[in-house]
Formats: sequence, C-alpha cells, structure tokens
Amino acid sequence: MLHILPGFFPFLLWAIPHKDPWGPILANSVIAITAIIVINGLWRFSAFARPGEDNGRASILGYAFPVLTTMSLCRGCEELGVMTLAILAFGDGSATVGGLLLGGKPLPWNRRKTLTGLLCFWTMGGILGTAVYWGESRPGVSWMVAASVAGVAVFVAGLLESLPSRINDNLRVGFASAAVGAVMHFMLVG
Repeated sequence: MLHILPGFFPFLLWAIPHKDPWGPILANSVIAITAIIVINGLWRFSAFARPGEDNGRASILGYAFPVLTTMSLCRGCEELGVMTLAILAFGDGSATVGGLLLGGKPLPWNRRKTLTGLLCFWTMGGILGTAVYWGESRPGVSWMVAASVAGVAVFVAGLLESLPSRINDNLRVGFASAAVGAVMHFMLVG
C-alpha cells in the first residue's frame, strides 16, 4: 500500500489549476512534500521493511530520485514526471501484489518473478501511466498519444523490473520509465 499510495498524487493535481511549466509554488510544494515523505519513510523504515531488509535508503530514495530528476530535467513536461511516478506506484506495486496474490508461472529469466506479476505491471502501469500523462499534458494530447508514450515506457520498465539484478528495482523502473517516456514524448509531441 505504501508503494502504491504516492501514485494518487497526480490525480490531486487535476483539481488544482496550474500552468505548464509548473510555477515555483507548485514545484517547491512537490519537493517539500516529497522530502517529508522520504524523511518519514527513512525514519520509520523498520515498521514496513520486508523480512531481511535492514536499510531502506535504496528503495525509498530509488523511488523519489527518478521522479524528482525527471521533473527537474524536463521542465515544462511535468507529465513525464507524474507518469514516471504512476508507473512506479501502480505498475511496480501491482506486480508485487498480483504476483503474490495470484501466483502464476515463474518467468524463464527470473524464477523469483511471475508472468502474472509482469502482466499486472504492464496493465496497471499502462492504464494509470497513460491517465496521468494525459491529465497533466499541457497543451492537451490525445489519449492515443498518451497511451503510446506511457505504453512503451511501461513495457520497457516492466521488462527491466523483471530481470534479476542487484540494482534496486525502483531505480530501474523509474529511470527506464522516464528515459523511454521522454524519447517517446519528444518523438510524438515535440
């Protein structure tokens, strides 16, 4: 739940009139809220750590860093940052929940992950990544453009998340979503 909850933040932005690029009040508010969540998460990590995890820096900072980096580097294209957040929250979160609750056939390249989890990642990350990209785009883009940008980003991010690696999956998912999404965005939107 903690992994998925931040993904609802972009939907709150729909109710707040704002410009593109974000003004200093909104941008600084997002940075401040993120800092509070990160500090609180690091401080209380033991309360929600998985068995055997003793340090939450990689997972917590790996979640926030790609989103904030994308927002900083892509000023005027904040839809890429909120899309990255949605893919991290809903895609990666759903992969875990779906894989654990529904089980399924292990992936041939990573026996610790399931096809069900990967399909949950692609489905939820794709739908909700598309929705927040579309909702934050200014000027507006068609649903098809939003689905193309988020769809390719979530496909690549899901594959990278499923690979066996020592690199934290939040970093892999976040930076893959952002990089692939940015390439697709600039190819399709300009």
